[in-house]
Amino acid sequence: MTLKRRDVLAAGGLGLVGGALGSGVLPVPAGAVGRPISDGYGPLKPAGKELALPAGFHYRTFGAAGTRMSDGLPTPGCHDGQGIFPVGHGRVRIIRNHEVDSDTPGTRPKAIGRTDAYDRAGPAGCTSSLYDLGSGRLLESFLVLNGTLSNCSGAATPWGSWLSCEETTEGVGAGFEKPHGYVFEIPSAARGPVRPVPLKAMGRFEHETAPVDPRTGVVYMTEDNGDPGDGFYRFVPRRPGQLAAGGRLQMLAITGEKEYDTATGQRVGEVLDAHWVDIDEPDPSDAEDNPGSVYSQGRAKGGCRFLGLEGSAWADGGVTFVASEAGDGENGQVWRYMPTGHDTGKLQLLFESPGPKTLNQPDTVAVSPSGAILLAEDGDGEDADGGDNWLRILTAQGTIANLARVIVPLDLHFWNPEDFPEPGPTGASELSGAAFTPDGEHLFINVQYPGVTCVITGPWR
Repeated sequence: MTLKRRDVLAAGGLGLVGGALGSGVLPVPAGAVGRPISDGYGPLKPAGKELALPAGFHYRTFGAAGTRMSDGLPTPGCHDGQGIFPVGHGRVRIIRNHEVDSDTPGTRPKAIGRTDAYDRAGPAGCTSSLYDLGSGRLLESFLVLNGTLSNCSGAATPWGSWLSCEETTEGVGAGFEKPHGYVFEIPSAARGPVRPVPLKAMGRFEHETAPVDPRTGVVYMTEDNGDPGDGFYRFVPRRPGQLAAGGRLQMLAITGEKEYDTATGQRVGEVLDAHWVDIDEPDPSDAEDNPGSVYSQGRAKGGCRFLGLEGSAWADGGVTFVASEAGDGENGQVWRYMPTGHDTGKLQLLFESPGPKTLNQPDTVAVSPSGAILLAEDGDGEDADGGDNWLRILTAQGTIANLARVIVPLDLHFWNPEDFPEPGPTGASELSGAAFTPDGEHLFINVQYPGVTCVITGPWR
């Protein structure tokens, strides 16, 4: 590859927060990889039974797994991605995923509710909660999507809905009534279970996230299949804001480098010219037996390979996303894609973890209103800080700083004990679903197991 196609950035003083994101191409300080982590807001101390936080930060919890919701159903467990929707009077609506699948210990393969299920054997779905920011009270909660499978993350849309993504392509071959691996759309104003409609044109693969460009309505999607690799996709809707009307699914490719592989051998700060290739069959018939069927189509046309794509977020004209298992040390990469034209863009590696003590396989990504990049870990604990999972900040200097640490032991006994006779695994739970209120004053984040939503406040800067 020539330097005409790859613009190597010099070290600079600009950072990764605030207006720097909006510049599209981000100067990254030389030597960012390998720098030590720091306590950005000061040392962390237990602030409750779930989290350790810096001095001056506090949190409240709601929506614990197993607690009774307003519709009489127990709150599902496995809290994951979520969207925050302001409704006025200091209140917000939260649409939250529950990443339950047939392998979750103690899970019975059946829909959460009795009606309005996409698949009566599908144990996952989404809940809707109304939360008062001033009092910290949960005002109501109910089931809003039912009968899906392994709803991992997704994204809030500019038109006020939540895109919930299934991270599996299991179907009738695995004992379910219908195929899975789709995106479902939920209006934030829904007052009860919606009619589940899989958006098949957006692809059948192991979806993670789906942030939206508010200017064009284009949806960007990450995939977490792992083997043989993962694609970074976009869905160009036929009518922006009306995803059910169909559109075109595409996979990212590096210009001049057919079948480029980002997993290893990358340089922090380097910029790659990119374009998009079409996926001819977004809903392939062999997807259950071959979860990488969509990926293979894009790869055959020269698509770019990532490894372990997880969280992503739209901010300041581009998408920030992570490849959790990639990098020379297999501890994770942070990428940013910036569209530059209708079918072209720039791809840049912002950060690569040198080891698990710095950043251990980042999963959830959130960008604050000020532009700060938050990364929640989902590592296996090997060689990390005591097996803990942390919420880290990618700082303006290209270093990693601590913001929170999970201190509650991982425990899958989050519903009726009669449903969960098996002991859960040990270690620390992961954090998921990080999302700020528009004013940046409240950070909503989930402790996935035992399953509870935390609302963090403090002296943000």
